[in-house]
Amino acid sequence: MTDGNEIVPAPSPGGSEESATGARAKWQKMMTDLEQERDELRVRLHLARKEAHDELDKLDERIAELRTRAHAARGEADEAMDDIGDAARDLWSEIREGFQRVRKSFSD
Repeated sequence: MTDGNEIVPAPSPGGSEESATGARAKWQKMMTDLEQERDELRVRLHLARKEAHDELDKLDERIAELRTRAHAARGEADEAMDDIGDAARDLWSEIREGFQRVRKSFSD
């Protein structure tokens, strides 16, 4: 009995009914083995896709963490640059005042 999609080889001419039955059984076993292997590969593929998806999700989290850290570092760097700028302005003022004292000493 076939379901319409099943391919069953015809018995060879001059062969007995027994050899045709054996050939059908071998054919059915081959088809069953192929379908089972296909199904196993589909399951493995599904699991691999799930693992890859999970890995991408983890990487997305790491990228977000990196973005947050970079933003925070940029803020800290801006703050540090402000501090450096303030210190440089203070130093510049001190140097100018020093120059003025030197100039003043010439005029005395």
